[in-house]
Amino acid sequence: MSDGNAIRALKNAWNGAVATAERLNQLAPAVASLDEEAPATPESLDELERAAMAHAIAAQALRGVLEALQPKADQGT
Repeated sequence: MSDGNAIRALKNAWNGAVATAERLNQLAPAVASLDEEAPATPESLDELERAAMAHAIAAQALRGVLEALQPKADQGT
């Protein structure tokens, strides 16, 4: 991967992780307002699960890009 492509991949992966983190933050009030005395309903968990999974995937993609860039960075030092 060329340096330009590698940096673009890093930026895109970073932006994806930030966007999914923002979605988790948007859902924070919904989590905070869950009734601790009542069982969680499938409907209340569906969106939370989707957002958590999207963030996990985005974070893993970012980690993969960083790991792919590390050997080249190590050679430059």
